[in-house]
Amino acid sequence: MVNQRLQLQLKKGVIEMQLVRVKKKYQVTIPTEIRQKLALKVGDVLETELQDNRIILKPKMLVDKNEAWQRLMAVLDEVHRQNKQFSPEEVERDVLAAIQKIRVKRSSR
Repeated sequence: MVNQRLQLQLKKGVIEMQLVRVKKKYQVTIPTEIRQKLALKVGDVLETELQDNRIILKPKMLVDKNEAWQRLMAVLDEVHRQNKQFSPEEVERDVLAAIQKIRVKRSSR
C-alpha cells in the first residue's frame, strides 16, 4: 500500500485519505481506520456504485427474506394491537409508506 496521505477538508471536518493499490484479481485493502470506523468484518457485504469517476462502497446487511417477513409481521401485529382505532389495511398502508420514504432517503445518500 502506498503510504502517501492526502487530507480533504469536508463540512464535518478533516478526513485523512490513504491511497491503496489495486492488486491481483483487482483486490484492494480497505484501510484499518475506515474498517474500524464502519465496524467492517471479514465476510461483510459492500454495495459498489460508480459515481462520475469515483467508486463508492456502501456497507449492506443481507437479511433472509423469510426472517425479514416474519419480523415485519411481528411489528405490524404490535402496531395493530396498539392502534385498534385504525383498520389493519390503514396501518399496513402507513407502515409501507414509511418504509418507502426511508428507502428513498437512503438511496439518495
